[in-house]
Amino acid sequence: MGQIDSAVRPGHTFAVRLPADLVPQFGTIAGRYFLLRCSSAAGSEREGDWSNFLRRPLFACGRQALGRQERWQFYLPQAKFDEDGQPVPGQAEGHGAADAGWAWLARRDLGDLLNLLGPFGNGFTLLPELQNLLLLADIEDDAAWFWRLLPLCEQALDRGGRVTVLIRAKSEEAVTDLMDFLPVQVEVRTATAESQWLRQIGSTVGWADQVCAGVSPSLFGELLSIIRQSRFRVDRNFAQILVGADLLCGVGACLVCAIPTVRGGVTRACVHGPVFDLADLAE
Repeated sequence: MGQIDSAVRPGHTFAVRLPADLVPQFGTIAGRYFLLRCSSAAGSEREGDWSNFLRRPLFACGRQALGRQERWQFYLPQAKFDEDGQPVPGQAEGHGAADAGWAWLARRDLGDLLNLLGPFGNGFTLLPELQNLLLLADIEDDAAWFWRLLPLCEQALDRGGRVTVLIRAKSEEAVTDLMDFLPVQVEVRTATAESQWLRQIGSTVGWADQVCAGVSPSLFGELLSIIRQSRFRVDRNFAQILVGADLLCGVGACLVCAIPTVRGGVTRACVHGPVFDLADLAE
């Protein structure tokens, strides 16, 4: 059980306290997720909407030790709305943010308890020789990409590295709102058009020792092509991608998270990912 330790608002991060040492220490928490049961023990609520029995994935975007407890940060997606101002089911940041589960979470108050399982999945792995880290966050596709990559900044800086974040957004104002959450040592570049963003990637990927990205699957192939044009060779795990699969069970049993691989096979993102080597998903 976790206890909510801050206000819960869609489109923002919120804090949850967990007992210290309950969750093992990882090289990085970026890309790892918990599964949240979006219902209370009240019979009337649980009988009213069976969809709440499906757990929702909460990706970790911060972890702080506080004595016998730890304070974790998570991001609650913001629902998208139609022309009449109504939430569009399945059309939201982070996959289905307008559904009943996220709406239930948004109604929680400070001090409420959350039923969490996890963490699950294989997260990002920073290379031992890393000095220059390039992060790619397409927040026009999904604002959650920024928050899921955020823990990598501190980890790389703590190792004496340098970090550049390339953000694609609908407007410069959308990026300005995020600047306060980044360490001052991080270089930030922005683009409002896909072509501009891809050119910036091409101009910086040669500088990077590693690339970690949250982008639309439609860009996987083009991103790999840019990397191959800029580098003599692409080593294993040089480019790591966080995929936006539906994560429900965390153990690969339901197969909802199945995604195609470049060799014609299928893999389960909840156990083998959700972070993959880009070369495994694109050619």
